[in-house]
Order: sequence, then C-alpha cells, then structure tokens
Amino acid sequence: MNGARAKRSPGSALKPFIYGLGIDQGLIHPMTMLKDAPMSFGAYNPENFDGDFNGPIKAKDALVKSRNVPAVDIASRLAPPGLHGFLLKAGIARMRDESFYGMSLALGSAEISMQELVQLYAMLANGGVLKPLKFLKSRKDDEGPRLLSREASYLVLAIL
Repeated sequence: MNGARAKRSPGSALKPFIYGLGIDQGLIHPMTMLKDAPMSFGAYNPENFDGDFNGPIKAKDALVKSRNVPAVDIASRLAPPGLHGFLLKAGIARMRDESFYGMSLALGSAEISMQELVQLYAMLANGGVLKPLKFLKSRKDDEGPRLLSREASYLVLAIL
C-alpha cells in the first residue's frame, strides 16, 4: 500500500484552512483578538493539547500556537458550506456527512491522505487555487477551483 494515499487523522493540519476561510468571510484578520478559554459548542467542549487556556490571543498567535478552542470557535462561525464544504470542494475523498463530524472536524476528525493534505497546502502557495499534484516534470499543469482568495492565502502563509 502507498502510505501517502492512506487515510489518517490530520490533527491540527486543517487549522490554517479554517483561518483562511475566516479571513475570506471577514470574520477575522491576523490581529483579531480571539478567546482561548473554556467554551462549549453544543455538547462539544474542546480543550487545548496542553490542557491550559491563554485567554485573549491574536488570531495569528492562536494559529502559530495551534490553540484548539479558537480554531473551533472560528469554524463554528463560518458561513455554509464551512470547513466541510471546503474539504468537499477540494476533492477530499470518502468524506462522511457533516453531521457525523460536528465541530470535531476542526480538530481533524476526518481522515485525509498525505497526498490530499499536500495538495491543500500547495493550494496556499498557488494563491488559493487548487491544482492536481504533479508527479512527473513532463506533466502539464492543470488549473483547479479557487478555494481561498489570494489575500487569505498570503496571510495564512505569512502566519505559518
């Protein structure tokens, strides 16, 4: 089996796309103050990996420090189609219905292959345009859909 095609939890690797969507939807910018404190999203109560909370934190710092609560908060405020729709549009294979994941999707509960994840990160470098991975130098570049604006892609890359 090709390990790059195996599906596994992406963990925090989806957070940059939540922030990119939040920027595109006008919910945040890199200097927006977010709350890193205990929060509930229905029955879901996310915690940070260190079990601690930082309180008020700039969006750029929350992403760099991979804080879970601010990422889930932004994801909860995204207009439809949200993160789930973004991943479907990106061609992530074998996604279940959005209700299956709930807010845990923001923290990587969907399984994604390494190839799919590399393609998403390459999309940031391509100014928000998703392109198929190119494994051979001789292969023609194909254009794909725009998933994020150039501006959001630039800002997320600058943060990372």
